[in-house]
Amino acid sequence: MPQPEPESVRQTARPGRAFAFLFIGLIFFVLMDSIGKALAAQMGTPLISFARHAVHAALMVLIFGPTMGSAILQTNQPWMQIIRGLSLAGFTLSFFSALAYLPQAEATAIAFITPFFVMLLAGPVLGERVTRWRWMGAAGGFLGMLLILRPGADLSPTGVAFALVTVACSIVFQLLTRKLSASPGEGTAATVLITALVGTAVSVLTLPLMPVWGGWPDSITPMMSAQLIAIGVCGLVCQMCLVKAYYWSSASFIAPLTFLQIVWAAIAGWVFFGDLPDTLGGLGMAIICVSGIGSMMADTRQATPAKQS
Repeated sequence: MPQPEPESVRQTARPGRAFAFLFIGLIFFVLMDSIGKALAAQMGTPLISFARHAVHAALMVLIFGPTMGSAILQTNQPWMQIIRGLSLAGFTLSFFSALAYLPQAEATAIAFITPFFVMLLAGPVLGERVTRWRWMGAAGGFLGMLLILRPGADLSPTGVAFALVTVACSIVFQLLTRKLSASPGEGTAATVLITALVGTAVSVLTLPLMPVWGGWPDSITPMMSAQLIAIGVCGLVCQMCLVKAYYWSSASFIAPLTFLQIVWAAIAGWVFFGDLPDTLGGLGMAIICVSGIGSMMADTRQATPAKQS
């Protein structure tokens, strides 16, 4: 793992680099969600959540443990790290539960109320300045989401309830990710591993609820085992990318760009589950892409003259 950047470098925003990490991370998020949706039809959510976090934690120890030793868990913000882990555990359990009731694109779209709350709270909580380009990007993303979730959509109330719990957990998770990424001495490895360990512990505590939360599978097939491992691998990659994205830019910059995940979710829903968006849904996804990328480009151009002056 690369050594932390000097503080002078760390404080310099790199919007393009943040977008690249976020772009890759969102793809792995969607792959993880697709696998989770397939597994949710065969087993309860707590077991899926356990695999997602336990495999993630084991890989972190195997990959980084030999070179980093105990430093892999070094943190100056233990309680903040634990709360971040609890928020991701809640996110995982609630979102995989939502996927058991809702199509992937719709579940993802509901979850994307989150960026607006992140932008509203970025000022008072993180002390960030939210530019008009970021507000315009978020507004465009919201318009696209309304086209996807227009009136007449036949959605399960249970699935919607789980998705709204996902929103609450995601708000806490994103804000804490930014605060930890900007805190001196907080390494990416520690943030990602502690989150995985907390998520594993929470998942273990929920395993007794399996009979009423989806049920135990009759047997674990080799394919199901591979899918459970893949969820952990995807979880590790997307978390590493997310932390790096927040390292190189602010929460209010990243928030509009996260709407791109809806597009990947719609594509994955079509490829893996045969759910093809209609014309208005496709238009909404196009608006989301244009709004997110447009806000990034405008923000980058605005930042460049400031750096040169």
